[in-house]
Amino acid sequence: MNRIEKHAEQVLRQMQSPDDEREEMREELLSHLNEAKRNYISEGLSEKQAEKKVVAAFGDPHMIGRELQESMYPFQRGLLYLIGIATILFGVIFYLNLSFVIREPTPVWLTIQLLLGSIVTLAAINISFVGRYFYLLNVLLMANTIWNGINFVLMQGMSRWQAILFSVYLLILIGFGLLFVFRNSYYSTNQTEVKKRKQGLVKFSYIINLLYGIAIIILSLFFFWASAIFTGISIYSFITLLPILIWLAFYKFQMGFIAKKPALSLVTGLLFSALAITLAFVILRLFAGGV
Repeated sequence: MNRIEKHAEQVLRQMQSPDDEREEMREELLSHLNEAKRNYISEGLSEKQAEKKVVAAFGDPHMIGRELQESMYPFQRGLLYLIGIATILFGVIFYLNLSFVIREPTPVWLTIQLLLGSIVTLAAINISFVGRYFYLLNVLLMANTIWNGINFVLMQGMSRWQAILFSVYLLILIGFGLLFVFRNSYYSTNQTEVKKRKQGLVKFSYIINLLYGIAIIILSLFFFWASAIFTGISIYSFITLLPILIWLAFYKFQMGFIAKKPALSLVTGLLFSALAITLAFVILRLFAGGV
């Protein structure tokens, strides 16, 4: 690997591109750099001198890579920072409220809240590496969103103004989480191929399939809230969250399917969501019957 190839590789390390898109960018970068190298050689420089001059003229690979990351995936890193820091901030503020106002501190809750916020923030710092695993990043953000959804449900037991303030905060945080999942899912496809298809239909399919997931999450959290209210929070209460886990596993398949068959993915997503919701009803009925 010569100096130019190493330089191009350093640029690509700053980006979250999928493998096929990364290969296209590598070829484009090398083509541009090698053309500049040939120009310098034609001016009388040796091969090594030409490579050194090309690398110096191209600029710092880390800075160039971060600029390309932002141009191809705008606001991805910023959104992750916002979600991660906001999650940590909510944990600190709400825990202080639990400790000094309600006087019922819950260290386990704070640990989970801070852990999720810290992981999301670390993902933002390391977006060039973590961002390549689009599905895992989606799972992380959905886990954060679902946890904040559980927090939102639990807010309803607080005093009126506390419930309103914390609920609004959580709704905004949940909205940003879902926005990131949609954007990240769309970026997981090869953008060159997407442009050749009906780009609007692909985006629409991602939105609708995500809405299917939101419906499942809301219904499962409602069942979780109902079981917690009537029977108390126990290991059995968390069974109502099973459809969410099933949908998350299915969404990995859908991420690839939407890019290839956006119209058909609407049907498969609807059918699977209906099955997951039916499963939620069955679980609730069995749980109620057992109790």
